[in-house]
Amino acid sequence: MIGDQAMRLFLERGFDRVSVAQIAAAAGVAEKTVFNYFPSKAMLVFDEGDDLLAELLHTMRTRPVGESALSAVRGFVAGLPEWAAHRRPVRPGKEFRGLIADSPALQAHRRLMFSQWEASLASLLAEQTGSSPDAAEPFVAAVALIGVLRAVFEASASDNENNNQCLDLLAEGLDRYARASVSIDDRPSGRLRTRSASVIHGRRGCLAGMHLEQFALVV
Repeated sequence: MIGDQAMRLFLERGFDRVSVAQIAAAAGVAEKTVFNYFPSKAMLVFDEGDDLLAELLHTMRTRPVGESALSAVRGFVAGLPEWAAHRRPVRPGKEFRGLIADSPALQAHRRLMFSQWEASLASLLAEQTGSSPDAAEPFVAAVALIGVLRAVFEASASDNENNNQCLDLLAEGLDRYARASVSIDDRPSGRLRTRSASVIHGRRGCLAGMHLEQFALVV
């Protein structure tokens, strides 16, 4: 498998000291074949990123009536080990984190990947709360929630207990944010509105003020 051979070489030599030609030779394929499956060398390390984002957005779109965005992300984080059971690696370990820490190219790709996750989640939250696409609240909420997922992959002490503690930090401000109030099958196809979007203005009007009123979809 191309990905397995690439990861073996990266861990042995370092990402920046392995060429795509060497990966192709180890996998017994042409260099062009590698690029057919992986658009860039960095994608050989972050090849599960798109699937993970798709799973997160699916979780957010189909969460039960009354469940907040924060609660949905909590369940998503708890289910990651099962989701990753047959994937590579099952859980980012010391070697994997070290591989990224030693490569500016991988660090840049990781930042880009998570910024794309933030934008995708912010867009979905804006849709679900009836906010404008450039509204601050969905973006701040998305950055905070994706920050917990980043900790899963980046923090060396990350485990289920620490992940829950990170989510608990957000609970007061986000626990009632973007609660789903209609089932996915019953949601109207037109623009959604908020049931309540009363937000304290000024410095405390941001989610960081921990007093955001309930945002919800309407039937």
